[in-house]
Order: sequence, then C-alpha cells, then structure tokens
Amino acid sequence: MILDLVRRASAAERASKQRILLAYDIVASGVALWAAFWIRLGEPYWPWSLGVIGGALVSISAAVLALHQLHVYRIVLRYFDMRIVSRLMVAATVAAAAWVLTVYLARSSMVVGDVRIMVPRSVAFIYGGFLFMLLFLGRYAMAWLLRESVRVEDVTAQREKRKVAIYGANAAGISLADSVRKNPQYSFCGFVDDDKALHGQIVAGARIHPPERLPELARREQLKEVFLAIPNASRTQRLAAIARVRQLNLQVKTVPAPEEIVSGRFTVSDVRPIDVNDLLRREPVEPLTPLIREAVQDRSILITGAGGSIGSEICRQILRGKPRKLVLLDHSEYSLYHIDQQLAELAEGIDAEERPEVVPIVGSMLNESLVRSLIRAHGVDTVYHAAAYKHVPLLEHNEVIGVENNVIGTLVLARLAVEEKLTRFTMISTDKAVRPESVMGASKRVAELIIQALAHEPNCPTRFGIVRFGNVLDSSGSVVQRFRSQIAAGGPVTVTHPDVTRFFMSIPEATQLVLQASAMASRGEVFVLDMGDSIRIADLAKHMISLSGMTVRDDENPAGDIEIVYVGLRPGEKLFEELFVGEHTAPTEHPRIRKASERYLPLDKLQVHLGGLRRSLGEGSALGVRAMLQALIAEDKGDPDPPKLKWVAQESLQP
Repeated sequence: MILDLVRRASAAERASKQRILLAYDIVASGVALWAAFWIRLGEPYWPWSLGVIGGALVSISAAVLALHQLHVYRIVLRYFDMRIVSRLMVAATVAAAAWVLTVYLARSSMVVGDVRIMVPRSVAFIYGGFLFMLLFLGRYAMAWLLRESVRVEDVTAQREKRKVAIYGANAAGISLADSVRKNPQYSFCGFVDDDKALHGQIVAGARIHPPERLPELARREQLKEVFLAIPNASRTQRLAAIARVRQLNLQVKTVPAPEEIVSGRFTVSDVRPIDVNDLLRREPVEPLTPLIREAVQDRSILITGAGGSIGSEICRQILRGKPRKLVLLDHSEYSLYHIDQQLAELAEGIDAEERPEVVPIVGSMLNESLVRSLIRAHGVDTVYHAAAYKHVPLLEHNEVIGVENNVIGTLVLARLAVEEKLTRFTMISTDKAVRPESVMGASKRVAELIIQALAHEPNCPTRFGIVRFGNVLDSSGSVVQRFRSQIAAGGPVTVTHPDVTRFFMSIPEATQLVLQASAMASRGEVFVLDMGDSIRIADLAKHMISLSGMTVRDDENPAGDIEIVYVGLRPGEKLFEELFVGEHTAPTEHPRIRKASERYLPLDKLQVHLGGLRRSLGEGSALGVRAMLQALIAEDKGDPDPPKLKWVAQESLQP
C-alpha cells in the first residue's frame, strides 16, 4: 500500500514532488519547534502568545527559503546522499537564527501555568538540532522508499542481481560502492584491499577483506564480478590483483585511469572490462607543461606522417598547446582527411581568438619543392618528423622503397630545415634502430645519423633532436591488433618465439615525450623514456586470451579454447630490443627521460655513404642498398670488416 503510493508520487510531475517536499518541511519545522518546547519544559506544551507564533512563522519561512536557495528542492531524491547533509544543516541553522532574532530581540514572553516568563534561550539550540534531524531523516526515508519501490516492482531484476566486490577501499572504491548500491542490477558484498592496516575495518558500511580472503568471500556471497578501483596502482599491483580475480573465474572490470576521468568520482557506468592497456599501463609519467608550452605555443608547426598513429596523436596534443598554425603532411588522402576532421571537432572547444589554423596537405616529403614551398608559405619554424615505413617483415622485401622513404625523406626535410633556418626539428625514431638487424631498423638508424651529422655542423641554426621509444599500444599493425583479430577468429594466436620481448608505451605518453624532448634538444641528442621492464609477447598473448573470457589450449589444458602457435622469428626480427647504442646516458630536466650523445659520422664521411646509397636506390638495387646500409651501421654493431664502398658522393649534404 505505502509502496504503491510512493510509486505514484514518483511518477508525478517534478513540481508536484517539490510541493510534497515543501509541505513536509513546513510540518517538520513546526514539529521541531513544538518538540523543542516539550524537551525544555519537560511536558507537552504549545505557547499561544502572538510573539512566539510570529517567531515560529518567521523561522519556518527562513528554513524553507534557505532550502530553496541551497537548491535542495532540485536534488533528485532517489539519489540522496551524504553530500546534502551540509545544506540541511545550514538550513536548520538559518531557521534557529531567525527564531532568535525574532523572539529574543523582540523580548517575547510566554505563560507557563500561571507564570509569565521569557522564552527560554535553550529552545533555539534544541529547535535547530531537531529540525536538522527531521529534514535529514525524512529525506533519507523517502529515498529508501523510492529505491525499495523500484526494487519490489522489478522482481525479475531482483532475482538476477549480480553480486560484486570492489578491489580497492579508496576514494574511487567508495564512490563506486555508493553507485553500485543504487543500481538495481547489482548487490554490493564488500571491499578487498592490499593495505593490511585496513583489514577488518568498515568503510561506507562494508567490511574490508584481505586479498587472501577473496576465495572465501566469493564462495560465501556467490560473487559474479569484481570491480577494480585501483586507478593509481603500479603495474605490478594491478597485474597481481587481476591474477587473483581471474584464478577464481570471476569477471573482472576496472574503473578508468585518472587521466581518463579527471573528476575522480566513479559510477557503475564508468566501469569497463579489463583491456590489454590495463595490463601494460605503467606508472604514469607526468609531463612538464613548461617544456611542452615552449615547444608548441605560438609556433607554426609542420607534422609529417600526420595521419599515422603517432603523427595524429602529435597533432591532437599540439592543438591543445595553442600553436599559431598546424601544417599536416601525409601521402594518404584518407588518413589526412580523418585527422583533419578530428582536429576540426577538437578546435570547436577552443576560443576563436586562440584557435590555430590547420592546413592539410596531401603529398610526399620526398617532394623537395613541395616541402620548401610549405615552409615558406606558412612560416613554419618547427618540424615533427613522424613519417616512416615501419613494418619490419614488409620492408625486408621492399628495401628500395623503404629506404628511399625513411632515409632520403629525412634527408630532404633535414636539409631544408637548415636551409630555411627553422628553430626546431624533432625526429621520431624506434628502438629497432639500435644495433639493427632489419632493413627498417637500419634505415631509421641511418636517418638518425643524418640528423646527428647536421646537428654537429658549425653554426647550425636548427635545434635537432631524436626521440626513441618501443612498441606503441594499438598503433597500426601492432601485435595487439593482430592478437585481437586472431582471438576473435577462434585462434590460433601466432607468436614468433617463446622468449621474444618488447617495450611498450601508450600513444599519448609517446607523443608527450616527443614534445618535451623537442624543447630540450640542441645538437642531435637521443631522448628515451624510462620504459620499465620489457614484456614477454607470449605472456601478452596469454593475458589477452584470458581477458577475452577464454583459456589457453596447451599440454596442461588440452580442453582450452585458443592455441598459441610459435612460428619463429620473421626476417629482420630480434629476440629483444635495446634503447641506446652506447651505455653512456645523462639525465634531463624530466626525471623519467634520459638522453645520449651517441656516435655519429661527420658530415664529410656521411656524404660518401649517402652518395653510394643514392646510386643503389636509383638503380633499384636491393643488394646495393643492403650493402650501403651495412656499411653505415657496421660500427654500431661492432663489425670489424664493413663492406668496402664502391661509389663516391654524388652530392653534398650541405645546403
């Protein structure tokens, strides 16, 4: 009966529900005042003097007005929580103050028995306390009835409630627990936390259990899911928590990282399934904003490979840094169109006066006249060189076109940067350029040598820098994308070697490194982020299979879902990658970024090699190209007998 009335009231218009609350508050104010007199005098009593009645009307009106001004009537009662308490306390205080000003300043009196006395001063304090309790308890009861009416109404949903525990008794976990309790699809069963000081304690009305008790909790409460609320945990802590939950065959979901939700408050709608990014996400590296501002603000910037995975993220990061102009260069029309549309949408959130001009250009960096005209027409003073062919096995069979793009393209851009006296030139490189075994890695190392040779020329007007990093999560052609598609197809998942390892980082983190390094670069230094431990690709494959809700099929589990097949290293691949050619590195302004001034070829010697490389490229000779690459990188690899050069330089690197 009562719940039916509550449901009908809940379905009424907003104005009707506000009138119900208003009526309750008026009655609660009168009852609180009457109770205050009763408690003070020790017997039921209602003073009928005009002064007291006038004070009551004024204080009740003040309470209602305060509630209105504090927007209490706009709060959705179904989601009543403790954040409203302070507003109710203020309203009760205002009502008590209004009573004091009206009754005591007017020196109102009252008759008790046959004696006329002044209104007791303590009534105001008792009145304020009673009024606060009635305002709070009334709303709490109404909110409970509303939630109970929904719960009883949907019997099917009640039977299908999923019982969950929250891993992490912190601010994020408490916020999430509050949201779970209000969601009719879930039943909250308690917290789990690694902090021994919290074990056995109660927070947000629920007990905190140690991780060792999770199997018992899962059995007793028949848990279906565990929500990870540890957004600031280290990678090791995150992996350990995920492993504990997965061992129990429970579904595990996580709240986003702080960088994904700035507010720090989390609801059930924010929770998402565990993704490979959660497994590989490292401790956050905070960017130094002054460095990014110095590299970007008020500059006209050219980004090559602007439509690629790294280039497009560089464009997005730079746009937020308030540049004067962005010139996007890419040979792929589709990729360029896609990033141009994204930037247009992002630019809508920037004030028109600060919004940079974005100029998309379809073309190749090998076109020297095009690049020169872009630099001059748009007043370019900074270049971020992200364009490159990077697929290792593919370039093993396309040496000529790959080297022409990666090496000669860099040569064209770097020479023009010097000729046009640009301020900065930052090249994006790869860990595969360190003692390379592939054509792709060798081509990127030769491109680095070009940058380093020009940077060390006397009176070089351009500040050159090189940024190296490992594999980028979810970039085009990445192993993560391949594993994902193989798992979706039912397997098998192909891994090159059981012991192959790689470094991983996120695309936003990589691009922030690029922007910060460009501000610190001067003479061709190589900048590398402290990337932590490398990841075994076989372990990555197993984690991704597990996260997909399947099991690995192997000798220990022949009934598993997905098989992992080892296919052997592909041409040009290495078991592990390195980050520096030499061992001597130095710290930078950023505590997690190091730099190296590596071995380089002086300009006159490099010209000889590049002359021969150009000849081989012109002849389309794959063998000649490989021989010249080997000659250039032989010293990096410690080769005591590099190939003899057959050609002399055909042109100078000097402008």
